[in-house]
Amino acid sequence: MKKILVSVAAATMALSTTASALEDIKVSGQAKLFYETTNAGKVGTEDKSLFDKDSSTGEVAFKIGMTGKQGDVGFGATLYHTTTMGLENDVVQGVRTNTGLNDLALSGNDNTYLGEIYITAPVAPDTVLKFGKQELDTPMAFTERWNAAPNTFNSAVAINSSVENLTLIAAYVGQGNANQPHYLTTTTPPTPLTASFASSETFTSYYGTAFAVAALYKQDNFNANLWLYQINNVLGNSTLTSPTNLNIGTEAGVTVNAAWFDAGMKLGDANVKAVLAYAGHDDEGKPSTLSLTDGIKGDDTFGAALSADLKVSDITLFGAVSYVNEGDIPLANTATGFKKTMLPTQGIYTDGQYVAQPGSTAVKVSAATKLGDTALSLNAVHNMNSGNDNEVMGIQSKLAHELETTEIYATVKQKVGAFDLMGIVMHRMMDDSVKDGNNKTTDDRQGGQIVRIVASVNF
Repeated sequence: MKKILVSVAAATMALSTTASALEDIKVSGQAKLFYETTNAGKVGTEDKSLFDKDSSTGEVAFKIGMTGKQGDVGFGATLYHTTTMGLENDVVQGVRTNTGLNDLALSGNDNTYLGEIYITAPVAPDTVLKFGKQELDTPMAFTERWNAAPNTFNSAVAINSSVENLTLIAAYVGQGNANQPHYLTTTTPPTPLTASFASSETFTSYYGTAFAVAALYKQDNFNANLWLYQINNVLGNSTLTSPTNLNIGTEAGVTVNAAWFDAGMKLGDANVKAVLAYAGHDDEGKPSTLSLTDGIKGDDTFGAALSADLKVSDITLFGAVSYVNEGDIPLANTATGFKKTMLPTQGIYTDGQYVAQPGSTAVKVSAATKLGDTALSLNAVHNMNSGNDNEVMGIQSKLAHELETTEIYATVKQKVGAFDLMGIVMHRMMDDSVKDGNNKTTDDRQGGQIVRIVASVNF
């Protein structure tokens, strides 16, 4: 069976050599069911119920990948197929990626695309170039793996390891296939609880281009990483449907200059990590709508975070705190409209859309353990914001009081036969102190429960 898979994949990629001429061929795959339901996001008198079709999203994603090499040149390819499998008939009202579907209506149910196809080749002593469509793992532009399918990038990354314990990286990123968060509701403002990102064969230039350089140092129990960025046209092709005070248009993206530094070390039995981050922007020559957008103050963003974990008996304890000043640019993933962040206070939904936003201070605590083959964790995230009620914060024009939230969630992971099962049960509480009509955010409307179930099998 493996020989057949190798031959098919090799023919699909139209390699100039035969499969038998390649070395170290490895084929792997995964099938995943992603399902989520919520009773949060109540609007007016309309109630939502857990496990109701109109309160649920989901789909099935298949992945098959192959890597190999010929001499010093390596390659990799990953094929994805996402499908509703007919779930929209009785189980869900929308999907997590753009499985051939429009935002508000189910208009198709299958999508097949190459998520990755790249080569690796030496270009200088101790230097390797990875070129093509690939996943990235950098603090301000990265692949998010929480969803049914990950986002990827058209990019070229050079990695040098000529100095002991030090890795130098230079990267060019041209495009990404994750649009800005889109919504599956018609509420005004839309509830972020149904937001996801599109991930498919269609690459949109959310940058004009992006450039990054990095120095990564690791020795014994200490590591330190420094990243410097220039990222063009951030939010320039946003498909975000949001409150009317978001005026970012097709050509109104900004050039973001960013720096990210993190360092970690072992202190006794604890692992401690610190983060310092910066993001500024240049909107020179952009349409006047950007300058008039509420939340744009022309201020640079600075952030800091500290986290630690400690194992006590069979329980791993974790705590983190983060702070972001009242600048313009969130300290999060520019590839997905700041959906996720690498700040350690991130939760499931209290993510880059909250803890990384300007004016935010967040705290996270968790405890994790294993009972036999079952992995369990209990987590709590609380995010505050220094802005006044109804004050617009940052380039995404988020209202300060809507960033005030507490999230408590438990995770359960268990292997059943060949399947890996994961369940997340969450309760969210939102600030309800605002008295301003349509802008009022209440526990009743946006808070509530969320259940996520993911079943996957790897081969």
